Amino acid sequence: MKNLLISFSGGETSAFMTQYLWLNEKEEYNMKIVFSNTGQENEETLIFVQKFSEYFNIPIIWVEAKVYHYVRKSSGYNVVDFTTASRDGKPFEDVIRKYTIPSMSYPHCTRELKSNPIKAIAKDLFNNQSYYLAIGIRNDEIDRMNKDRNKLRIIYPLIHFLSTSKPMINFFWKQMPFRLNLKSYQGNCKTCWKKSDKKLFHIAKESPEAFEFTARMEARSEERRVGKECRSR
Repeated sequence: MKNLLISFSGGETSAFMTQYLWLNEKEEYNMKIVFSNTGQENEETLIFVQKFSEYFNIPIIWVEAKVYHYVRKSSGYNVVDFTTASRDGKPFEDVIRKYTIPSMSYPHCTRELKSNPIKAIAKDLFNNQSYYLAIGIRNDEIDRMNKDRNKLRIIYPLIHFLSTSKPMINFFWKQMPFRLNLKSYQGNCKTCWKKSDKKLFHIAKESPEAFEFTARMEARSEERRVGKECRSR
């Protein structure tokens, strides 16, 4: 039996993929499902992940980044759950302390808050054995597939196993007693720097408190910069 790690993003497409694999591919794969919380996920995302796990009776392992300061080592993981998961940005703050604020010049947030913690726990879950990684990308997002997917052992079930489009995902969730209660412009991460300015302005107008963490991190970063300049004089 092949090992399969399902990267559960907390979105409806990822959730659809997960339940499909769990119901149809368990004889083919030894599956482990992991959700990585950044501490800056919208609360609706965390609620959706928990409801999904309970409704479909699918075990989901929750992790957060464990940052190793003052050493050249990628983020590991801490296991949490719905109750203990950070809501105050602690994992994100730890990553910023080590790697600075993420941006187009330093796009390390997904790597250190999502990819590396998931890779770290997969190593333990599968006892250092090889595994495939399932990513929830639909057939109408085919251009997002990783060009090195074969080398990296990435599979796209919603493209290759069950050709799936956005209308199909919406139809499925309309039949369910719960959905991800977020608007399209909000997304899982509250104020992701990858969002368009239009989306960020909309969020700022609608929920200005969403930017409190960002403002605090930027202020702290500026204090450190000024402090370093003073010490160097």
